[in-house]
Amino acid sequence: MLYNYQLSEEAEYDIYESYLWYEKQSQGLGEDFLESIEAAERAIIQNPETYPICYKKIVRSFVVNRFPYLVLYILENKDINVMAVFNTNQHPRQWKKRIQ
Repeated sequence: MLYNYQLSEEAEYDIYESYLWYEKQSQGLGEDFLESIEAAERAIIQNPETYPICYKKIVRSFVVNRFPYLVLYILENKDINVMAVFNTNQHPRQWKKRIQ
């Protein structure tokens, strides 16, 4: 089955800010972060129902390899809607307020 993978504006911003932070820490680390996010995207698209539901019986989470991040998404029919790319060192209320 083919799925539509869509990032919310907030999720795009999460990725961008995290990329900048990692790149500032060490040149190339931001690129490594982006590669991990792309790998997460491929895994989610391949099997979106595999990953656990973690909030309000609709939000699923994917643990990003190598970095302390979760990709949080809602699966609706053939649409994968990414709500947040969340640093697990932050308080969950940061992403939960995005889910209505």
